[in-house]
Order: sequence, then structure tokens, then C-alpha cells
Amino acid sequence: MAGRRGKKAKFKKFFIPLLKWVSALVPVCAFIYILYYYKQFDFLKEKPVVQSKTEVISQADSLNAVSSQSKDKLIGKIKILENEWHSVGGIAIHSMVIENNSPTTIKNIEVEFKYLSDTQAVITSKIVTIKTPLPSRKATKVSGISVGYVNNSVVGCDTKVVNAVI
Repeated sequence: MAGRRGKKAKFKKFFIPLLKWVSALVPVCAFIYILYYYKQFDFLKEKPVVQSKTEVISQADSLNAVSSQSKDKLIGKIKILENEWHSVGGIAIHSMVIENNSPTTIKNIEVEFKYLSDTQAVITSKIVTIKTPLPSRKATKVSGISVGYVNNSVVGCDTKVVNAVI
């Protein structure tokens, strides 16, 4: 009987560590197989280099086709009647009333914002495109125009229409 006990102890001595290793490796192998099956090893592959090519097909601005004299006339017919602004966390938010006296509807305009100090010196100047359509011969209120970060020493703002797209 003593011989049987020795064989059983040897079997347990070998089988228990083997069972521990198998129980540790099977979940790891199953996890790796699941990643392989669902193609989650993309990070190991070399990524292709993205090449971009830019071609200018035609000018997007319709005013480039017309003469600069008629462009100046069109810009002269657009007036900014009111410009209220306030700074929220250093970002200037504008609310404007823009009057379009031209015979056509204007799709968008570019407005230059000049921020002034208390001595009326220009601190910063920014140009923003306003994409609100302006109907002909009407005044339109445009609010919520975020111009970007401005300095805390800004006390005033001058506006001017720079460009317009019909």
C-alpha cells in the first residue's frame, strides 16, 4: 500500500503545478485568439503614408470675375449699422445689424474687426467670414459671431466690410 501512496503523491506533485500553468495560459491564449479573430492587431502593421494633392480648379469668389471697380461699389453698398460686442472668457462675441443695399442677395461677407485700446491704438485685427445670407435691400441681424481671443485691455472695436460673395 505504501507504493500506491507514493505514486499518488508524485502524480499530485506533477499534476497540480501543471494545472496551475494551464489555467494561467489558457485565458491569455484565448484573449490573443479573440484579438486575432476580430482583427485587432492593426497597430502592428505599418501605416501607409497619406499623400495629399491640392489643385486649384477655379476661383471660388465670384467677385474675382468682375472688375475691382464694381467690387468696390458692392462693398460700398454693404453697411454695418450696429455692432454690439462683449468678451466671454477672453473670446469676443459680436451681435451685428448688417444692411445690404445692393440689388442681389449676398451669400457671405468678410468683416475686419480692429480691436482698440483706451488710446484708440489698434491692438489686434482679425478678419472673419460671416456665412449668413443677406437679402437685398434689407437690414439683417446676425448674432453670436465669435471672433476669437482678445486681450483684456481692449475697450473698443471698429468694423469694416472687406469682401463679399454674391
